[in-house]
Amino acid sequence: MKLQGAATEQVAVAPRPSNRAGPLKVLIVVEPGLDGVFRHVEGLVQYFLQKGNRVHLAYSSCRSGAAMQQLVERVRRAGGEVRDLRVSNIPQPGDVLAFLRLAALVRRVRPDVIHAHSSKAGALARGVAKLFRHPRCFYTPHAYYGMAKPPWFRVRFFNQIERILGQWGHTIAISQDEANFALRTLRIPRERLVVIHNPVDTARFKPATAEEKRAARARFGIPADAIVLATIGRMCWQKDPETAYQAVAPLCAENPRLMFLHLGWGKWKSYLLGLAARLGYGSQVRILDYVDDPRSFYHAVDGVLVSSRYEAGWPLVFLEAMACNLPVIASTCPGMSDLGRAGLSHVWTYPPENVAACTAQTRHWLEAVTRELTDSNHRRFAIERLSPERCYGAVYDLYRSSSVRTRVTPLS
Repeated sequence: MKLQGAATEQVAVAPRPSNRAGPLKVLIVVEPGLDGVFRHVEGLVQYFLQKGNRVHLAYSSCRSGAAMQQLVERVRRAGGEVRDLRVSNIPQPGDVLAFLRLAALVRRVRPDVIHAHSSKAGALARGVAKLFRHPRCFYTPHAYYGMAKPPWFRVRFFNQIERILGQWGHTIAISQDEANFALRTLRIPRERLVVIHNPVDTARFKPATAEEKRAARARFGIPADAIVLATIGRMCWQKDPETAYQAVAPLCAENPRLMFLHLGWGKWKSYLLGLAARLGYGSQVRILDYVDDPRSFYHAVDGVLVSSRYEAGWPLVFLEAMACNLPVIASTCPGMSDLGRAGLSHVWTYPPENVAACTAQTRHWLEAVTRELTDSNHRRFAIERLSPERCYGAVYDLYRSSSVRTRVTPLS
């Protein structure tokens, strides 16, 4: 098995069973407690608890929400210890105190495994692990800061930090693109790198019945006969909603039944609504700031558009759309460059930031939806290749292995 590019040959091996018997003590360190990072950690914690392990949690209340507090209480009820590190995603003086809090927690609970998620947590946890010479430290970046960005000073600075820290512990990338960046740009040693993809809960996310679709559309005030294209994600540079809004404009002008539904949050809401108005289809756009259960959102739509400039791997919105058997239009940005080779039946891809190509591929989706899609393999693919048991199970096997070597589970 090879990753794309030079000097990236991978060794496909199964981890050797550890001599350690019984449950593990796992310390999860995470910042932020929002969005895809949180959803990944939430599923991981639940999986480990179901396996009978003791889970401890270090998090930050600076960037978290009600769901993180529910996870905190779940860990406490299961007998785990919890620490609020009170840090943000940028370097700050308070990081020193957070480091000391985390070191005290490690000294107290003596975990078998430390697993950090995202860059600030990764810096703190790997620093503490090195201090204690802890041999079982793992780090999941959830998209390196430098991916798909020009090599400005700030990017070079953060890349250098990741390069230094990457020499300690093991990095779990969630895509081959993320692994390529770690190997080529950050020069992470191959023997310290593992690829394990994001899972999706196919028991929770399912295709809508006719009645569920009617109810979901009634909830959001969507006409029953509308054709609905959705995009989901933060209103930020990484997610590139501007390309999506510009690409959809000519299609909305041609088809008054087409609606563009955006589940998103951020400071760009007024700007994006204004952009849609200037492009002439403001009445066909709706932005939803929050839904308590995203399943109803998927049930209301006919397709999903992912316009990102970069991702760590296939994002949760893409995976959840697959589990609901929805068609997807997506950019082949870093993290998703292998979409066109994965054998998915109803995915239309285009180069990132290319408005004309996005319009063309969305037009293909619209034509297919008008004819009614049949024989989609998306849900079957998600069940067979991306189940929590397969993906979180691979992380669990890694924890219990006595050696870690680079492993890749290819999707294409």
